[in-house]
Amino acid sequence: MKVSTIISLAGLSGFTATALAAMGSHALPIDADDMSLFQTAYSFHFIHTFALIACALLVRWAKEDKTPARWGSRAAIFFLVGIVCFSFSLYWRAVLGPGSLGMYHWITPLGGLALMGGWLTFAYAGLKVKYVT
Repeated sequence: MKVSTIISLAGLSGFTATALAAMGSHALPIDADDMSLFQTAYSFHFIHTFALIACALLVRWAKEDKTPARWGSRAAIFFLVGIVCFSFSLYWRAVLGPGSLGMYHWITPLGGLALMGGWLTFAYAGLKVKYVT
């Protein structure tokens, strides 16, 4: 994945996280339990937006060294999948209530695994960096 693509997606992710946090705090009529779930979704969403930025920096920094750049791109993909599956399924459940994911209830843990996979992939990319410029 190109650096510009990762940075653009991180910008869109940050915008979306901020907009959804504002909606959750000011516009959605949800109870305290659902607000807690919504805040968990927002926290993971926003933290992993910064992880995307770190991936872009790694890919840019290691562009001469193809292996860590490639693994940095893969980490970004894992983080994006994780944000969509984990955070957005929690947003959905917080707004629409328990059981609203129906037969797609598995998407939340899949997203969590993708986020963990992103961190492991990012760590592996770091191990593959051969030199610092």
